[in-house]
Amino acid sequence: MKKVEIRKVVMARRTQLSEDDFSFRQEAIIETLKNLLIPTQTIASFKAIPHRNEISLETLEGTFAYPRVVSENGTMEMAQSTEFANSEWGIPEPVGGSVLKPTDFDIVLIPLLAFDLNGNRVGYGKGFYDRYLLNCRPDCLKIGISLFDPVESIEDVKSHDIPLDIVICPAKMYDFR
Repeated sequence: MKKVEIRKVVMARRTQLSEDDFSFRQEAIIETLKNLLIPTQTIASFKAIPHRNEISLETLEGTFAYPRVVSENGTMEMAQSTEFANSEWGIPEPVGGSVLKPTDFDIVLIPLLAFDLNGNRVGYGKGFYDRYLLNCRPDCLKIGISLFDPVESIEDVKSHDIPLDIVICPAKMYDFR
């Protein structure tokens, strides 16, 4: 399937999850993540977008920074802040705080809609994470968070799409390194 088709299917599946099923999936993913993260690591994370049924990572411990869009052409930065406000797209973004460089991160936690058996991902289609990940250290772990198991293949992967190192699903962790 192509990314646009996958987005439609997965967004529909997300809206059909019961509250109990969503909570079960979220807790399973968080338990796996807790075993991977080391308190001394610097981690780029994300705030859940409630209207998109994204997983909240609020219970994780560590040094976190969060994305905010800085230009319409798809540039984002990661900032450490305790204050957040919704962007024009309804995405919680840090207000103020200190901006970290892409090379500061040991791990980037990436929200995604779907992934395939080669570690390719389908996000929301704007390319923010692909552009950001280009500037991260080669040893920075790129970890995707998925509510669902992988699709077999994403047909329209582009050369600028950056594959994931690991994806955590409710029932399994996929390691593509």
